[in-house]
Amino acid sequence: MIPLKLLTQCDTVMTSSLSGLPEKLRFCVDSRKYQHPMAFVAIPGQRVNPLDIIDPLLNEGCPLVFFQENSENELKAQALKEKHPDTKFIPVKDSVGFLQEITALHIREWQKTPGHHVFAISGSNGKTTHKEMLSFLLRSILPGKIVATEKNNNNHLGVPLTLMEVEENTEFVVLELGSNHPGEIKVLCDIAHPDSGITTNIGATHLEFFGSEEAVFEEEGFLYHAVKANTGGTGFFLINDEDSFLKNLPDTNGSVRYGKSAEALIQFQTHGASLTYQGKEFSVENKNITGEHNKLNLITCFFIAAHFFPTKISELKSAASAFEPTKNRSQWMKFEGKDVFLDAYNANPSSMRAALSAFKESVSQKGKSLQESCVVLGDMNELGEGTEKYHQELGAFVRDLGFSNVHFVGRYANYYQKGFPQAATHISTSEFKTQYRGVCLKNHEIHFIKGSRSLQLESLFDIT
Repeated sequence: MIPLKLLTQCDTVMTSSLSGLPEKLRFCVDSRKYQHPMAFVAIPGQRVNPLDIIDPLLNEGCPLVFFQENSENELKAQALKEKHPDTKFIPVKDSVGFLQEITALHIREWQKTPGHHVFAISGSNGKTTHKEMLSFLLRSILPGKIVATEKNNNNHLGVPLTLMEVEENTEFVVLELGSNHPGEIKVLCDIAHPDSGITTNIGATHLEFFGSEEAVFEEEGFLYHAVKANTGGTGFFLINDEDSFLKNLPDTNGSVRYGKSAEALIQFQTHGASLTYQGKEFSVENKNITGEHNKLNLITCFFIAAHFFPTKISELKSAASAFEPTKNRSQWMKFEGKDVFLDAYNANPSSMRAALSAFKESVSQKGKSLQESCVVLGDMNELGEGTEKYHQELGAFVRDLGFSNVHFVGRYANYYQKGFPQAATHISTSEFKTQYRGVCLKNHEIHFIKGSRSLQLESLFDIT
């Protein structure tokens, strides 16, 4: 809940009359999720003005409505006020800007308590995985005291909504920062004021908007500079020494380099998931995750948690062994007696390569041959001018791994096939669905399904 007194510090609020309101407020932006006595922030939609649909929550006794100031909304608010005289209507210059401003004030107030941390995660791949792993570990030792990004609410609206969940008893925030246009990470850092963090890696993501991997690095790597500025260079920040871009970030008092090289302060060996730090070796066991990249993610998150809570090593190791991937994301599942690796959440060239390599390893570990496997690859979106090149290269990559039963699905199926002419091509998921269920699923024992969210490849299994 957010203290009412912070409203008086908001430049976006266009009134100082706040008498008769609770000392603390919980905010809501979705009228369908309103619970009394929340305050409601009316954020204009493309087709719906929220002031036209909030009668139900006003009937519940909503004490406070913030609305974006303009002549039309002033008239609507006045009409609603006549029907609901106990509700206070407050104009703001910009609804989203108000939400961001009040959240920034709230978090800075919360951070004044020693031991309160905002740990932020940026990067091209693995952000959500790191967020899920780290928050899982921390909740095992601090139940009820962790706030973390839900699903992928990592944008200009999702970040403030996450931070609004921070209460006095919250001790740690795990925050995912997402961006697909230049400057967005800075906006999120200005809101969240992170004091620690990690940029996972830099890859060919959202090139339609960034143009180059160098521009992706400038965007995603801004988190490093924000943590440094917010803490005078002492904030804990992990630098991926294996990444050709990130390894060039300069060391600070709070930075820690990690990787497999002898130069890294934290040396990871993902075969068996172990790390060596200051002459001590720690190992983590987990049978629920697949691939070297995910083992590295888990041991990284273990190290982060252990850094902040060094007396909880034993509990954190137990929690690490119990972690399971979230639904539709690097998830192993059983379907009609077959093993299926499903990642229907997102896809880009580097995440595809890592997942395919991990799948090949799993095929061997499960005692199967590559001929018994079926690989389904969907579109990789937002690659701009490199769309054809990246899909063709990945088609060649899956061919070179030795897979033979391969299907390409989506708008860019033909681009994939230029790299692997022998694979089957299907233009749409719906076209492929019947054949997959009727032929592929029956004839192959182990399956790989990965593509961008827009294809909804989980529909191959009629799951949501």
